Amino acid sequence: MAKLESLKPAAASPVPAKKSKLSPAWSYPLVTIAIILLVWEICGQIGMIDPFMFSWPSKILVQTWGFIMNGSVFRHLAISGLEAAIGLAMAMIGIPLGLVLGYWKKLEYSFDPIITALYTTPVVALTPLFVLWFGLDILSKIMMVFTMAVFPILINTMSGVKTTDPSLIKAARSYGANEFQMFKEVIFPSTLSYILTGIRLAIGRALIAVVVAEMLAANKGIGYAIRHASELFRTAEYLGYVGVLMVFSVLLTQLLKVVERKIAPWRS
Repeated sequence: MAKLESLKPAAASPVPAKKSKLSPAWSYPLVTIAIILLVWEICGQIGMIDPFMFSWPSKILVQTWGFIMNGSVFRHLAISGLEAAIGLAMAMIGIPLGLVLGYWKKLEYSFDPIITALYTTPVVALTPLFVLWFGLDILSKIMMVFTMAVFPILINTMSGVKTTDPSLIKAARSYGANEFQMFKEVIFPSTLSYILTGIRLAIGRALIAVVVAEMLAANKGIGYAIRHASELFRTAEYLGYVGVLMVFSVLLTQLLKVVERKIAPWRS
């Protein structure tokens, strides 16, 4: 019996539970931001910052909490978000245009100088002209967003078409694919990464267009709120609205990343 007992397998030692560890992609930025905010707050508290010229995190948070509680920031964001969303939706016309211009060289040669000239033109300087054409209401802001957002999408799509593997195009032609099938099965999938990059750049330009247009000619929207606070020298409130706009842009970018993972998982 003693021999049999000695042959019994030893009790399995418990496997130590894996400790959850925060990814460096999150921990490093959080630590860096925390240090910056702490130093910034200390400088404000000891009087190194003139509250008339600038502000510090605790005062900004107080002002931000105030306009969040009274709901005014959400009304401004709703207007700005609507203008940006419609303008960006219209800017998606840059995808089919970019596919066509990138595929047919003669069309690219014809329109490339015009596209380059319009893209490099400071469209912000044309805001008064947009107001003159489309009025002071929401339409002028939408057209500003469209004008600034369409070119990153268009140019990135054209660049993506040029990187399509020629052997894939030859193989598709050898199997009798027509032009529509060529775009659908070969060119568009290979260009998708460039298109998503163009949309990400377009989001930033769209928010710039909305804010600048609202600062110059509007009585509502986040750009108007920033201008109104700055005119009254409410620096903490002004910076609070800027902070809200930054959070809004980060959320939009993160939403686009979620969409990327769904439609282009190989980019993850």
